[in-house]
Amino acid sequence: MSSEWRRHQGNDLRILRHGSWPGKNVVVPKKIKGTILAFLLWSVFLAPLHAEESNADIAVIVSSQIRPYVMALEGLRSRFQKPLTIYYLNSNPELIRHHLSQKRYDLLIAIGPEASILAWSILNPDDKKIALMVLDQQKLLADPEPCGVDLRIPIKDQIYLIKQRLGDKRKIGILYNPMENRGWVEQAQKEGAELGISVIPLPVYERNEIIKVLSSAYQNIDTLLFIPDSTVISMALLSHLVKDALLHGIAVVGYNHFFVEIGAVLAFNIDYEKVGILGAKLAKDILSGSQCGLSPPPFEVEWNEKAWKMITEYLGSVGASRSERKVP
Repeated sequence: MSSEWRRHQGNDLRILRHGSWPGKNVVVPKKIKGTILAFLLWSVFLAPLHAEESNADIAVIVSSQIRPYVMALEGLRSRFQKPLTIYYLNSNPELIRHHLSQKRYDLLIAIGPEASILAWSILNPDDKKIALMVLDQQKLLADPEPCGVDLRIPIKDQIYLIKQRLGDKRKIGILYNPMENRGWVEQAQKEGAELGISVIPLPVYERNEIIKVLSSAYQNIDTLLFIPDSTVISMALLSHLVKDALLHGIAVVGYNHFFVEIGAVLAFNIDYEKVGILGAKLAKDILSGSQCGLSPPPFEVEWNEKAWKMITEYLGSVGASRSERKVP
């Protein structure tokens, strides 16, 4: 009987239905029958969730076609079987605003700050919506509990990684406008203290103050951390600041690959495609009725060995006590 069972195991669903082979009096073993039944019940249990996701009418508003937004969109689309309705805000904002006010979607996903502001201004607070590729969503959207992926890498993660790669007892200077990033820097001081790292605020209110403030700070810092700040952000100015810091033996840490290109030792690079993939997971959570909150962005750490070598050689040549650093 066991050999006949093996010859006909492909008919297990028919066996389950009739309880025996046609023309034979062979009973399905209880263990196998139970496994098949459990599988069928599990499939039935999952079906409503999958159906809800696949049948959902989802729209995506993209602020523009710049590369980071396009990469996030591609990551998002790669995780959905059903095509998404895509709007590019910079093509015709008023038409998109009119269309969104007339049609109700099961879920609206905004990519970029402009698209997110539009979505939050049109939809009701209870409507399902997600914001991706937006910095400081709670402040920008005036929403204490937004759903999406923020572009702020957690402060503690940044300080921990700086300590791990550059060494203990670092003195990290941060250029920032207090009107924009006071709270962030104050939190960085607290997180740094817990990790044995000194965070030294370098406040500036106008762009023309930056060079003077930084030049005065060189004697008190060994690391310069750049954070997103509209006063400090300027491609030409950043290139000058990073090169000047490098000449003074200061290790610069930035928040994207551009900083490594201009001489930073370390950069935290957000993976925009993975932001979209994470956004798709949050979308499925919110469609299934699960709680959806604000998630930090996926990122990678980029190391610049050439810049680090220049710093250590400089410090060695001037006999600075900071020269006793271990290369990661």
